[in-house]
Amino acid sequence: MTSKTNFHKFLTILTTLALTYSLNVIYSQDLSSYVRLSGEITNPNSDKITIRGNGYIKVIDVNTNGTFDDTLVIKEGNFTFYDTKESTAMYLAPGYRLDISLDGKEFDETLKYSGIGERPNNFNASYFLFNEKNAIDSETYKKMENQEYFDYELKTHASLMKLLNESEIENEKFLENQADKFRFQMLNNLITKLGEDYFAGKTKGIITQYMDSEIDKIDFKDSVLFASNNDYRYFLSSYFVAGLTSGDLKTLELYNEELLEMQKKSIVTTLKRGISFYNMDKLDLYYQTYVKLAANDKDINRIKEKYDRIKTLKKGSPSPSFNYPDSSGKNISLESLKGKLVYVDVWATWCGPCKAQIPFLKQLEEKYREEDIAFVSLSIDQLKNISKWKDMIVDKELEGIQIIADKAWRSKFVTDYVIEGIPRFILIDKDGNLMDPMAPRPAVYKEGEMQLNEEIQKIFDENI
Repeated sequence: MTSKTNFHKFLTILTTLALTYSLNVIYSQDLSSYVRLSGEITNPNSDKITIRGNGYIKVIDVNTNGTFDDTLVIKEGNFTFYDTKESTAMYLAPGYRLDISLDGKEFDETLKYSGIGERPNNFNASYFLFNEKNAIDSETYKKMENQEYFDYELKTHASLMKLLNESEIENEKFLENQADKFRFQMLNNLITKLGEDYFAGKTKGIITQYMDSEIDKIDFKDSVLFASNNDYRYFLSSYFVAGLTSGDLKTLELYNEELLEMQKKSIVTTLKRGISFYNMDKLDLYYQTYVKLAANDKDINRIKEKYDRIKTLKKGSPSPSFNYPDSSGKNISLESLKGKLVYVDVWATWCGPCKAQIPFLKQLEEKYREEDIAFVSLSIDQLKNISKWKDMIVDKELEGIQIIADKAWRSKFVTDYVIEGIPRFILIDKDGNLMDPMAPRPAVYKEGEMQLNEEIQKIFDENI
């Protein structure tokens, strides 16, 4: 009996150990197959956060106390963390266990990660904060000479590489991808700012030699890099567009003989996007280059119509008109505002950059309240969301003339003015003629913050 009992005990122990081992193996495999995200948000901007990237999207509920907890089954790569107001880059891989803490009111300044996978993500948080602190405003950017901008970009790149090298990240794939990202971002910025002079042979020797050296290192036939690296794709398109629109024969030869069809398609797409009000200085060059390269492009007729339309919207020409209802249902037309400058703000309730302009638009309205200026805010919200539009008018105490278009993006005034992005501001003179189809915004980003735009005030003062 005793030996049988001992034998049964031995079998029980052996079975238990085997089962425990099996469960541990299964549990270990399970742990390594997904990402666990948890955290706490002080002053949350929403009751949800969204993780997206690489074709994946996951919406996670945020509890009333600001906490959240969920699992993600994903492949390793770059993702975006978004809380409906702010966003940041994340690097996720199966097996990561990340706990996140942040204050919604000071998103970038307070974002911290702890747990498995913390180092790549704390680096990303530092990178975003670095960009915020070292960004230059558009006015400064325009004024910078070639050498000054060249020095700025090289210094910025060196600082980012130092930040990366001091991050103590052990993931070699992440480190390699970030180094490539920073390199191609710098080259893209340089060619965007200096490209015209570079291809015309007007840049100083040190700049020309540096650019030549960097570009000689690039294998333009590298289809894997093109498919996997967004920053390389942006640089390639910027480089070839700058060269082709400058009439550089070497670039044309490279385009014809070295590039793959998918690369050519990307360049043609960039040219098409450049045929817009945002690129008036080079509009003709972009269009002429596009026509030369796009013989088989299915959009060629549409792009020609767009180009022709933009060319007709010249200063002094009669402005396209509008006649849309305000929040009370009363129609307001451009003709009814004759005798006043008309400053049109095309916006929507879902547009963050539009809403960022509102406080400064209200300041302009207050400053010029007694002058003959009509401030018209034209919403392109869908009519099914008209109640949301009306609520925002009340909640944000919007003044001026508030009207809503009839067909959102397809409304006639919107298509007549070739509006493809918002906010878009338009200035019309007292006789109903066009002054500026791309008028200055109420606010500009300057010295690290949004400020009331002096340019639009000067225009008002000269024309009231």
